Amino acid sequence: MSFAKSIRVRNGEYQNDNAPIHISNATKNDLNSKNVIVLACPPMSPDLNPIENVWASRKVYKNGGQFYSVNSLKTAIERAWYNLEPEILQTLFKSMKKRVYDVILKNGKALNY
Repeated sequence: MSFAKSIRVRNGEYQNDNAPIHISNATKNDLNSKNVIVLACPPMSPDLNPIENVWASRKVYKNGGQFYSVNSLKTAIERAWYNLEPEILQTLFKSMKKRVYDVILKNGKALNY
């Protein structure tokens, strides 16, 4: 939420990957209290959220890295976010039409992106 405020987003939309922590009652209540719209997503389709490719890539978890504190994970995520090359985001954005089509073909199951 602080990032959204920093870029002056007034009404947010959130797409989750249906991980248990993302759909817990506490999370739902928090997002609802902040008037965040939660976008529907098939339960086994992280492929419809292309930022997952960034988080799972070498950008955050390079060399199979593990994090043993919230601060170290937060630092890695912030570093990855602020060092993202625009071309990566453009490629991910351009892949969405095919991703949606492929997810429909696989009845909502995960793909190999």
